[in-house]
Parts: sequence; structure tokens; C-alpha cells
Amino acid sequence: MKPVLIVEDEAIMRESLRDWLKDVGYEVETAEEGEEALEKIAKKEFSVAVLDLRLPGKNGLEVLKEATEKDPKIKGIVITAYPSVETAVEAMKIGAVDYIVKPFEPDALERKIQEVLGPVQVEVRPEERKAEEATAELAAAEEAEVEEATTITEEEIPTHLEQGQAYFKAGHYKEALREFQSILRVAPGHIETRTWVQRTKEAIANPEVGVAEKGGAVEEVAKVKECVWAKMGVVSYSICTQNYDCLTCEFDQMMQEKLASGDTSELDEALERLKEMPGPQRLCRYALNGDVSYRLCSRVFQCATCEFGQLMQDALERKLDKLSARREALSRKQSSHRD
Repeated sequence: MKPVLIVEDEAIMRESLRDWLKDVGYEVETAEEGEEALEKIAKKEFSVAVLDLRLPGKNGLEVLKEATEKDPKIKGIVITAYPSVETAVEAMKIGAVDYIVKPFEPDALERKIQEVLGPVQVEVRPEERKAEEATAELAAAEEAEVEEATTITEEEIPTHLEQGQAYFKAGHYKEALREFQSILRVAPGHIETRTWVQRTKEAIANPEVGVAEKGGAVEEVAKVKECVWAKMGVVSYSICTQNYDCLTCEFDQMMQEKLASGDTSELDEALERLKEMPGPQRLCRYALNGDVSYRLCSRVFQCATCEFGQLMQDALERKLDKLSARREALSRKQSSHRD
């Protein structure tokens, strides 16, 4: 199957869609603006192009029109936060197979691509068969947990997320997976839950990474997480205590404030080392802590001056505000029931 091309100038949206489609088996390439997309289409065949309507320079419709002239077989899906009947009609006239309004869940786009291309076919190489057989038991356990997952409402997500985390910490991975799968039934794109599902699957496959029983007691043996500032080499050693939730970490805020204020006397040597590192070795802090799968740092970790860093921080803050509001609403609901 030919790869999918995502043309989106908003970094968070572009990388989220890329990671989602890669996770389900598609080969994916991305472009930030129209000219870059057309250059890639001229050099390579793509099965589907997912195009944001508003792009720097040429807009998504102009790109789609030129793309279909270069390659009539390419299928176009237009996405936009500014829908109108006129642009929808124009998109269909040019040859778009669908027109999706933001915000949308990534699985909605995945379904549209499947409708156009059919389910992704993943080739299993001989050397991969042994690993595939080794994970068969995990897949069976996961399927059983999905069947047992209870139906919940969106308001109940925070409660079930906390319960799943509690099960995980206690080493009850099947129960934890059931709670997380219940959330994904009503919110398939819930990033935090998808992360916990992945961790739970890894713990089921490798129990020694999660918890172990010694003398009837449960003892944590989880791998120690190194602070992102230690991973960057700015501090010699520090352990992460917030599960990479840097927005709630006092140490991270202190480091950010130092860099933003220019008070870098204690960090100058480390910053010089960072500047001397080859570009491909300077991973963005959001790649180091797992928020995005891969991104290089362009600002020598001075995140306060980085547009992508601000986008990520704004997105995480909105997420925390939303979770807090949901917890308060659920708490009020439970209180009213008790009364």
C-alpha cells in the first residue's frame, strides 16, 4: 500500500495524526505547507493526501488540484476548522473523497482512509513471526478485557482513569486494562488513556517491569524515570517524580523560569555542550518525555522562545483544565446522589 501524506501547518495536529496512523500500520509522511507537499508528490506516489484547508501559501484546495493533475490516482481528504458549503462543494468538484470538520477524533480520519483504501495490510516477515507468537497470549487477554469493559459516560472518565491507575500500581494489570478500555470505548482519542493502555500491555508482557511479589507482598520494581532535564544534559542527575507531567513539576518550572529570565550562570556550561551537539542528536524535550514520537530541538532547549513549545504547553494546560472541570462536575454529581 502506498503511503499517506498529511499536509497540516499546525504541528500538534500534524504529529498526532501521523503517530495515530503509524500506530495502526500505515506508512505516513508529512508536510507543513503546500509547496512542500507538491514537491513530495512529484517525487513519490501517495495513496491518500490529507490536506488542511488553510495552509501558508497555497491553500489545501489549490494543493489538491495540482496534486491530482500530477497523479490522478491520489485520493484527497480535506480537513478544516472553517467549514462552509462553498469550500465543501469546491473540494468535491476538484476530486476530494471527503471533507472533515475540526475538531475530530483521529479514529474518524482512520475510518475515512479505510473506506477509501480498505483495512491496512501489514506484512509479517519470517523473523517477526516468533515475536508475533510471543504476543498472542497478550492479544487474547486484551480481547477478553475489551469484551468485559463496562459502558461509561464521558463524565465518568476521570474516575475510571484514576481507578485504572490504582489497579496498575497494585499490579492488577487485567483490571487496569479493563478500566482503560472502558474509557477508550467512549473517547477513542483520549491520549492519556492510550498511554496507560500501552504501559499496561508492556507490564502484562513483561511483569518484571511492573511489580513483583515477594513473600506475599507487592513490591514496585518499575524502571526509574530520569528527569527530562537530565536527559538533555542540563543537570547531572535528577529523577522524574511526576510521570513526565512537567506542568505540575516545581523543578521544571524553576528551570524554565531561569532560562526565560536569562539567569543561566549555573547552566552556561551545559548550554554550551548542547549547542555543540550535532543537530540530529538534539531531540525536543517533548520527544524526550514521550509527548511526541520524534522531533528535533531548534532552540537549544530554550522552550519559552519556541512556538512549538508554547503550542504544546497551551494544549497540555487546556487538557488539565478540562480534566479538573470534569472531576469537579463528577464530584458534585456524586455528592448530590449521596444527599
